[in-house]
Amino acid sequence: MRSSERSRRSRALSERAVDARTGWFLSTWAAILWLTTSSAGAQPAHLRVMPDRMPSAIFKQMVTHDKLIGSPGLAWRQRAVTVAFKGGDDSLYALIESAASEWTALGGELQLSFRDDAGHFRHWTTEDVNPAADVRVSFDDVGDLAGYWSVVGVMAQNIAAKEPTMNLGGFIEALAPYLHGQNSTAWLASYEHSVILHEFGHALGLSHEHFNPQCQADLKLSMVITSLMEPPNGWSEEQAKFNMDAGYYFNVLADQAGPLDTHPVSSSSTDRTSVMLYPFTDDFYQSGAASPCKPAGALGYATTLSNGDRQFFLNNYAHISSAN
Repeated sequence: MRSSERSRRSRALSERAVDARTGWFLSTWAAILWLTTSSAGAQPAHLRVMPDRMPSAIFKQMVTHDKLIGSPGLAWRQRAVTVAFKGGDDSLYALIESAASEWTALGGELQLSFRDDAGHFRHWTTEDVNPAADVRVSFDDVGDLAGYWSVVGVMAQNIAAKEPTMNLGGFIEALAPYLHGQNSTAWLASYEHSVILHEFGHALGLSHEHFNPQCQADLKLSMVITSLMEPPNGWSEEQAKFNMDAGYYFNVLADQAGPLDTHPVSSSSTDRTSVMLYPFTDDFYQSGAASPCKPAGALGYATTLSNGDRQFFLNNYAHISSAN
């Protein structure tokens, strides 16, 4: 594609981003963005440490590979998306399987397949040459892989077979109180349950709800991006913009050969009950405490799939054309 044509398409896609609701976006889940006010009351709030950013190497594989030229957006075009684990045991896998399957319990033709034909959970290793599964989950809680994050939709196909496409750092320990049906009520209201719904939402192709144009208008994007780049988080400017600025995202996608067709959809208001929305303190909103971008509910995060989440899933998976 000639550079002039690419620039024209990039500008056009960037303008379309203003009308996008959730669309097909690539992003990492920064778990739930807990924020803290500074000790000096006159100063703006700053982000706490977030061990939840996608590793740079995986981020670059995700956005620079050309394998997906011609793909119809980031939705899977197959009826079974396979999942494999590295680390942990069957009781942990079963709990994650149960939570993630809340998505596919909504109906439609897509299934998340965690087990092989013999009923055993799938596993993957860092020695794999061929992918053991479409979605490969690790539980690293130290180093570059640490945190909660997921590659979005079919972009997982861009990631090397020896690498994870999702990480649930520390969940081997964090989920121990809930294994074997223990504390079931607390489990459904837990932060970890919400994170699983959120990460598998990304794996299915959902973006963060703050890409809604209403949120984009109300968030102090420059302030948020600067905060993410500064200590204690230290994100690159590219990663911070890519995860926070919808227009920047469209430009990145447009620069890929193809580019991928994102099929953005629009909504007049932010879904404040979505599992794909995370909270900021009032300082990060133009409207402060009255922001339409603040999650509903006392916990600050959703514990169940919202009507908007459900509709997004069914819009894309009620019927899968050209399925394998």
